[in-house]
Amino acid sequence: MTEADARALLRDCDGFCGLEVWIAGRQCQAVSGGWIVTGELQGWRLRIEVTVAGLWITISASGGAPAVWLVTE
Repeated sequence: MTEADARALLRDCDGFCGLEVWIAGRQCQAVSGGWIVTGELQGWRLRIEVTVAGLWITISASGGAPAVWLVTE
């Protein structure tokens, strides 16, 4: 999946109160298996990983357990 495909999938998602749309509009840094969203959202860090089923989104803050969810077509 290309970055453009991932952004389109996130933009079209109707998930966590628009969080996926917000992610789609942010700059990302390519890493092995996906992207890291640059900057933070109120102290939270986001990572996007490509899977066969779609995109795994991981959001985490230091000292806390991460939240992980799958965005599919």
